[in-house]
Amino acid sequence: MNDPQTATPSPADMARTRPATPTVSNTAPKRAPSALFDYAYMGYARSGEERRIGSGAKDYLDRLADLASPEDWDGADTNYPDEKRILRNYVERTFEQAKRQGRICISGDNGYSAFNTGLATSRQETIYGVFQRNNLPERQEWRFQGWQVESSRILLDTFSSLPDFVSYTNDPADYIFDWRRDLKVNTRHIVEDNITRFPADLQQEPFQLELTLNGAVDLARKRVRHNYKTAVPFWYPLQGQVQLLLPLSLRNPATVDLALVVSRLGEFYRGDTVLTTAMAYNNARLLARPDGDWLQPTASSDESLSAPTD
Repeated sequence: MNDPQTATPSPADMARTRPATPTVSNTAPKRAPSALFDYAYMGYARSGEERRIGSGAKDYLDRLADLASPEDWDGADTNYPDEKRILRNYVERTFEQAKRQGRICISGDNGYSAFNTGLATSRQETIYGVFQRNNLPERQEWRFQGWQVESSRILLDTFSSLPDFVSYTNDPADYIFDWRRDLKVNTRHIVEDNITRFPADLQQEPFQLELTLNGAVDLARKRVRHNYKTAVPFWYPLQGQVQLLLPLSLRNPATVDLALVVSRLGEFYRGDTVLTTAMAYNNARLLARPDGDWLQPTASSDESLSAPTD
């Protein structure tokens, strides 16, 4: 087996060995610190260009995508094509939750650790991330060994029991929108606080946009009553709870422009904010692969929602 530490360091590992220098970016939002890269040395990370031209050894994202049941992990993002940004967000946030819930198992000899990715192969074998103890000084405590399926020898021989799936709620009702309850939305507040997320041609008339948003909310309520799958559950780490997403069609009923974030407060729902569909998909995917008819990985984004890591 090749030692991953002999490969080219990943960007996150290289950043730890060089002085911090201020950078200015007009487009790329800042990413939250990664608990995964703090925990383990992950090895070589390919750039999007290397993936496009087929050069370089496969990195940890490529190998996981190859092992897991086929899925669109890019979202046809024209700004960052073939970066597997949805998968990266999924792996990092899932690991954070596993760490937060104490669901990282350590072998009896203290030489290996593992977490449950929540993903499965086409044969429905659960996939685990496995790490070896890192003996190099001044480095992460662990180094990435590889992705292993539940029947692999290394898992069966090394761990007395395997880590469980991470969880985000203990109440199944959190995943379903109860159309009998009232939905209250402060459209003025949402428009004022999120104006740049709305289509550019609608941003010039805030009052008219409020009226349009009210109509889109009413349409979304009718849509979810006809099909309960319209309301997509997603993990909102900024509030640490499962919330629901409703589609907002602002210009054409056949096109979804934004997602309305809905939370349950006692006996009613409140519309809290709006997200781009890219942001919404990234965090909805943490719970399950959305099977609704409107939230698809048509565009990915680094502007994923994240909570402070432990």
